[in-house]
Amino acid sequence: MVDNSYEKQQLKKLRTYIYITIALLFSMIFIFVSILFLYFPMIGILDVVYFPPKLAIFSFLISIVFSVLAIKNLFGKILLVLNIFLMLFMNFYGP
Repeated sequence: MVDNSYEKQQLKKLRTYIYITIALLFSMIFIFVSILFLYFPMIGILDVVYFPPKLAIFSFLISIVFSVLAIKNLFGKILLVLNIFLMLFMNFYGP
């Protein structure tokens, strides 16, 4: 008999790690584009006619989805709160 519970636990940790990594990657893209918006105030985050706001909103949504998938982990919760606060900041104080 093979004990599969340890393997299942390791696969669950690996899946959570992958979710957090993907969420962090798209969160960093969102932060980078948001910093560009703050330095070059030509467009805002909700001007979806241009490419950078589309990229920012798309990366925000993907990061939110993967953060919700990893919500049981502390880093997933931190990423979720960070992305939400950053989006609110960019909506109210951005250009």
